[in-house]
Amino acid sequence: MSDNAVIHSEAFHMLKGEKIGSGMSRVVWDCPILEDCVIKVEDSVTHFQNVIEWETWQNVRGTMYEKWFAPCRWISHSGSILIMEKTKPALDRHYPDRMPKFLCDFKKRNYGLIGNRLVCHDYGLLLSTGLTKATWRDLWSDK
Repeated sequence: MSDNAVIHSEAFHMLKGEKIGSGMSRVVWDCPILEDCVIKVEDSVTHFQNVIEWETWQNVRGTMYEKWFAPCRWISHSGSILIMEKTKPALDRHYPDRMPKFLCDFKKRNYGLIGNRLVCHDYGLLLSTGLTKATWRDLWSDK
């Protein structure tokens, strides 16, 4: 691989599509080459959200818990770029009353559909197993 940062930058800009959104340390882009995926770019080396998602996916893949997570496909060596399967927006009827405790952050924007299955596409810390009452919040609501 080249050490030329200009080549890397040009390659990335060629591969990314439209900006989908952003959070405290990441920007999410459509991926026109893998249309069923998104590219998550982490611009801070202090949060490691991509690495946490990658490690979480590696731990749940092949278990009974994998159905709750959007699969990760690839991560860069530095962890700054993650490719994850893309979800579609969910409707209110897709959000169940009970969810696994380990998902713990029930902002609707953290979830979407793969097929007809609600999955978390923005996940980090696992707390424990079991089910808990899900109190869903809209994007800008603290309620």
